[in-house]
Amino acid sequence: MSVARNTVKATLAALGAVAAAVPLAACGREEPDLSNGKAQFVQRCGSCHALSRAGTQGQTAPDLDAAFRAALRAGENRDTVEGVVREQIANVRKSSVMPPNLVRGDDARDVAAYVAFATDKPGEDQGALAQAGLEGATSGEQIFVAAGCGSCHELAKAGTSGTIGPSLDDLASAAGEREPGTSAEEYVGQAILDPDAFTVDGFQSGVMPSYEGRLDERQVQTLVDYLLGR
Repeated sequence: MSVARNTVKATLAALGAVAAAVPLAACGREEPDLSNGKAQFVQRCGSCHALSRAGTQGQTAPDLDAAFRAALRAGENRDTVEGVVREQIANVRKSSVMPPNLVRGDDARDVAAYVAFATDKPGEDQGALAQAGLEGATSGEQIFVAAGCGSCHELAKAGTSGTIGPSLDDLASAAGEREPGTSAEEYVGQAILDPDAFTVDGFQSGVMPSYEGRLDERQVQTLVDYLLGR
């Protein structure tokens, strides 16, 4: 057996041992809630971890698709992945930048279940799961993160550094000057609902999705106020 195969075998054995040590059904609800798990992951973990189906592109912590790819493709099951994630959430290493108690109880189980469901899985989430994270977001920062804005835009106060779209750090001062006759509030609100209405020089149109129907009127106004520093 090659060294590579020995390494994979040892890794799978370690993953299995961790999973066996974590009681997956010890929380209050009988089954995990994947929608809540995705929402919690995007809000709390996505600024550091990349996970394709969640739409997150964090770079300061491991890419979760890559982290479990070899084990899954070698035949390990997703229950094991769930156990590993639960263990990592519950027992954060002292040298890790991840804060302890980031999510607890049912939320921790839901996050682990969603990561296990989504990691290294092609395609996009469908149905209610595709919208998870937006419905329960109430503050400007929650809406910004849950909508996945940080994967494309830099915004220092949200801790995001996306470069696909323009930086939003100077939006409060720039928004009112980009389109003559359009106020800063009108500009930002329309950009959220109809992104192709305005395209900042140096950036491509047709990239940002519309949030028409995905954010209600209150959420749009809350996000506008947040982006304009109100």
